[in-house]
Amino acid sequence: MNAIEKAQLANQVQTDVSLISFLSVINVFFIGALLPQFNSYDVSVRIPISFLIVSTFALIFSALILSNATSRINEGDIEETEKHLGWGYAISEYLGVFLLVLSVPVVMSIVTADLYLRVVTFIAAILGIGIYQFGGFSLLSRHFSKSNMVFSILVVLFGTVLFFSQIFNFYFTFISILFLLFLIILTILAPLKSFQ
Repeated sequence: MNAIEKAQLANQVQTDVSLISFLSVINVFFIGALLPQFNSYDVSVRIPISFLIVSTFALIFSALILSNATSRINEGDIEETEKHLGWGYAISEYLGVFLLVLSVPVVMSIVTADLYLRVVTFIAAILGIGIYQFGGFSLLSRHFSKSNMVFSILVVLFGTVLFFSQIFNFYFTFISILFLLFLIILTILAPLKSFQ
């Protein structure tokens, strides 16, 4: 990499770290609003709060990994830079962003019993994640180009099933565990060159 390319990549990483840090703040806000009542919640409420906590830590650690990539960029260590970027972006996307966005409609069921607000939040989250996924903006299209459509459908499907399984109290814990395992597997496979 020449000096201009290094500077451009370092600037992009810094921008991404800023965005990821902002998303962490959003998570902390949600958690802070919900945590004082944690002991009074049943498992269908504790799981989305747990997802937000996992998402927060995923965003924090991905920001740390990405910010450490800057020193690798400046050193010109391409292999280590790619490793940092691969893991940092995978963790932020799959365990950070996906858990945050798909938890919000489920968390909204905690905050309000108003059906209109719950449905609007669900539709906004599912449409947003759908456009993000199927529009090719997601990292899935870069990491899993051959199976992107299948994984994208699964992400949207999990978000939909999570929402309705919580409302109807139908296998919510089981579906939540499957969803989390699915995201963990995506996170582990994404940075591996053999799956890209």
